[in-house]
Amino acid sequence: MRQILNYNIHDILKFQIIRDRRWDIRDLINLKFPSFQVDEVDKPDIVLNIGKFTPSNKNCYLIDHKYYIKDNYFYCRESESGIGWEVEVTGFEKGDAIINFNLAKCFQIHPVNIIYMPLFLPQAFLFRIIEHKLSMKNCFLAHAGAVAKDNQAYLLSGRAGCFKTTLCMEFVRRAGFTWLGDARMILYQGKVLGFPIHSLTFDFVTTHLPDETHWGFLRQVQFAAERLLDGPQETAKYKPGSAELKAILLFAKRTRLRNDKKVVFSSLPQTQVEQVVDGLITSSRLEDFKGMAGLGIGSAPFLRYMLAYAFVFPNSSFAVQERKLAENLRNTLANIPIYEVEIPPDYTLDTFDQIHQFIMQGGGV
Repeated sequence: MRQILNYNIHDILKFQIIRDRRWDIRDLINLKFPSFQVDEVDKPDIVLNIGKFTPSNKNCYLIDHKYYIKDNYFYCRESESGIGWEVEVTGFEKGDAIINFNLAKCFQIHPVNIIYMPLFLPQAFLFRIIEHKLSMKNCFLAHAGAVAKDNQAYLLSGRAGCFKTTLCMEFVRRAGFTWLGDARMILYQGKVLGFPIHSLTFDFVTTHLPDETHWGFLRQVQFAAERLLDGPQETAKYKPGSAELKAILLFAKRTRLRNDKKVVFSSLPQTQVEQVVDGLITSSRLEDFKGMAGLGIGSAPFLRYMLAYAFVFPNSSFAVQERKLAENLRNTLANIPIYEVEIPPDYTLDTFDQIHQFIMQGGGV
């Protein structure tokens, strides 16, 4: 029996996941996009079909002996880390995108292979198409967190380990801010549009944990058990919000050679916006590798697929995507205050208090 799951991202982009009903655990966990789930959508921009399919790979260029490419089309079959899959994507450049994904083989018996791969590997490919389709609508899916208050949003950017999630937790718990997301954010026409993926996980850690560093194996087991007990009827607590972009805080953790507790804020002049644009784009690209590595796939396959496509079609939207994103970001960040924020290597509540005080005293103005 087939099941259709519908999603709507701020009325900008709509998509569907169509899958075999036998993966009912997907309803219980539903970690990726629960905040965007709706009853129905009309004319979806993207459709992800999970299951066996027959590829339409005739009259293609064959690249690297395995990538079948023609205009607006990609197909390949490959394996890595004991997992085999085949994926076909049409319509990613023109029209509506259709992703056909089939998990071909599991060569290794491992809990990750048995549970996560059939559920989340196809969503990893879906995520990249969502990102690309958003860019074609002049939206930038930034690797950042964001919180908002009084319709003013503060973008928190930085690489893994700089406590973005913990700071978002504290702004929600201690300061009454609205959580817009802690992993990805949409920047669009001077606004921050919430992209609260993993909202069920964020709700759990905010409720149970003092900070993100306590999100260990036992807590993950507890989270999974609670989700199974709650059942598929539970919906995401955090709905996608939006607010005007007020300021950007770029976080960097200093080394233990300077292990003092002070948070240092440095205002960046508008002449350095270009470096900020490059940094935000690079940070998002690095997530291509990190996201798949979390599934046991370390080579960022979708990035390789689109590089192969751009080789055949050098003027394609994928080939010029970063150039277009940079132009849109320059316009978005014009006259927006940007601060470099140097934080201690170990998180304490004093770290949050200093950042919160900086914002409330007008540092983000």
